[in-house]
Amino acid sequence: MADVTSSLGEAILRAYRGQFEELLRSTRRENIEGLLAWLSEETDFYIAPASQNIHGAFDGGLLVHSMNVYKLLSNFNKNIKYEREDSLIIAGLLHDVCKVNFYTKGVRNVKTPGKREWTEQMVYQIEDTFPMGHGEKSVYLLMKHIALTDEEAIAIRWHMNGYDDTARSYVGGMTQANAYRTYPLAPALAIADMYATYFAD
Repeated sequence: MADVTSSLGEAILRAYRGQFEELLRSTRRENIEGLLAWLSEETDFYIAPASQNIHGAFDGGLLVHSMNVYKLLSNFNKNIKYEREDSLIIAGLLHDVCKVNFYTKGVRNVKTPGKREWTEQMVYQIEDTFPMGHGEKSVYLLMKHIALTDEEAIAIRWHMNGYDDTARSYVGGMTQANAYRTYPLAPALAIADMYATYFAD
């Protein structure tokens, strides 16, 4: 039976985790240790996939995606010149906290191409026990542990760009456009997330 597993290996994922935690601690944000404890003890953040099958669909994919988004966002900052490094770290690393405790592993039968046989394949399935949305859910969960600046909250809320369910409506789209015009971190995070999804993960 095929399994969904990381192609990176445990040692590399441990290194990613060390970098992730070091970056968050460098923000010196109040109760950052409480947030890290929650991620480690009550969620599957470090072993969760980033998606079912689009990007980072392997154990540890969420951690890898989060690091990729932060690195891209930090690189983009050469152009946007955002002054708060702690905000780049918080937004980049934590924008997808909504995906913790969200995926479970299941099995499906897959036909072998060109043959009359089927094999069992492990897949990720969505089990959304707290259906609040995407970006707004991340903001809500994070603010149970740390304070976010207005710009961080707006950037995380709207990081899904056109894939956000609310943004597809006229009113939601106008609100998102206003957020992007007002807060430079918001469109930068959305672009970094999209780039990581299709080119880095």
